[in-house]
Amino acid sequence: MKNKFLISILGLLLVGALVGCSFNNTDKIEAISDEKTKTEVTNQAVATDSTYTDAASASAAYKELTVKTDWDSKATVNFSADGITIDGSGCTDDDGVLSITEGGEYTLSGSSDNVSIHINTEDNVKLILNGVELKSSKGPVIYVEQVKNLYIETAAGTTNSLEDASEYETDSEGNDIGKATISCNDDLIFLGEGTLNVIGNYKHVIAGDDKLYIESGTINVTSNVKDGIHANDLLSIDGGTVTVTSKNEGIESKSLLFINGGDLTVNSVDDGINSSCYIEINDGTVTVTSTENDAIDSNGGFEGCISINGGEVNATGADAPEGALDADNATIIINGGKVTATGGSNSPITENGGDNNITGETFSGGGLGGQGHQGRMQGQGGKRDNGSFNPDNLPEDFDPDNRPEPPENSSENNNL
Repeated sequence: MKNKFLISILGLLLVGALVGCSFNNTDKIEAISDEKTKTEVTNQAVATDSTYTDAASASAAYKELTVKTDWDSKATVNFSADGITIDGSGCTDDDGVLSITEGGEYTLSGSSDNVSIHINTEDNVKLILNGVELKSSKGPVIYVEQVKNLYIETAAGTTNSLEDASEYETDSEGNDIGKATISCNDDLIFLGEGTLNVIGNYKHVIAGDDKLYIESGTINVTSNVKDGIHANDLLSIDGGTVTVTSKNEGIESKSLLFINGGDLTVNSVDDGINSSCYIEINDGTVTVTSTENDAIDSNGGFEGCISINGGEVNATGADAPEGALDADNATIIINGGKVTATGGSNSPITENGGDNNITGETFSGGGLGGQGHQGRMQGQGGKRDNGSFNPDNLPEDFDPDNRPEPPENSSENNNL
């Protein structure tokens, strides 16, 4: 079983920073844009790194992460209807935007219905959420243009709430400034002993363009549009209690996804947990339900691109051609743990251990997971064997003159 605090040693999918510094006007954005070169982030999916062609190399791409604990306290910040009050240095009130330009630790408290936090520094930044209730009317609540690593810690005994706008301001080239309630262009780490409630009204709820780690705390994610939690590189859940409710996909990594501990619950319409390359579950309790697609889905295309080595996994997917466990044409490998999978269909499964209860049809040639539930329902799945027809072995009550009408879209050549 893998240790907690895992970090990839391979540089995978790098999506550059969005242009833009301020959420307030185009002039400020253009001024920042002149100071540094940035790469445009688009809505197009980021392709998985072709380096990983087998489970062993994907799994071996990790080493233990040492969480930074030595911090310089920079400022305490209080939000209110009257504005932003700052006691310390390293940040300024930029016309309703808390602009952080120096590394260090910042403690935030208070509430506001019209505020955003912008981070632009090459150093490490830690935000301690000490009972905040923040909404943005312009875009993300937290937008990280640049940082070495962003730590978001919830203070023990506190409840914190973040909610983004339903429309985002754009830069001078018409690109959205951010793509999630918490939108980070670099590594993002969650920890603490408090509670964080995050609501997404425009795109994703929590998005990291590089690596994203959840180490501790209680995190409740509600997505009204796209993915609940989204990472372009490594997504690693190592502890805490995480609940994701999404009208689209629950949790998605465009590369590698590891679950090493904690208590994870996902309820989604599209895929509950999806990775473009590799999913590994080593420990924790994982409960995933998808109403219209797969519960757990990897598009890696190699044997063991879903590998379950421990923990308790309860996966419930939709009716065929969807299902609980989908690895496209590849085989899922279960080495240990307790796996309960219920749904219309599953990819082939190799059981090397564990206490498993797998129901539903097992097939090879699965659908193109992660393409959205509408695409899957239009017949992108693999062809199923409907069995051999034997006219001498019909049911006793079979009446050839009173047969039910076939489904409207039925065809002998249909591929489920």
